Amino acid sequence: MTQDEILKYNIEHIKSSIPGIEKSAGATKDQLANFMNTSRSSIDRSIARGGGHGGIPNYIKGEGKNSRIIFPLINIAIFLTENTIKTA
Repeated sequence: MTQDEILKYNIEHIKSSIPGIEKSAGATKDQLANFMNTSRSSIDRSIARGGGHGGIPNYIKGEGKNSRIIFPLINIAIFLTENTIKTA
């Protein structure tokens, strides 16, 4: 499979796993944790460490201290695609 095919597959997989994500700005921390089969505290720890360093997808955060964090669909799909281990 090519990178484009993997990306398209991941987008469709995310859409079917997180209902309504294509109609919103993206997934919440709880939705992402459920999708990635991890805990919300693991997501929070990755964000506290700066996020986007291999542990979680890039995200959007508002300007306030306790602003909502959103993980856009495309960022989740790119994260999955880039972290797919290629085998022979």
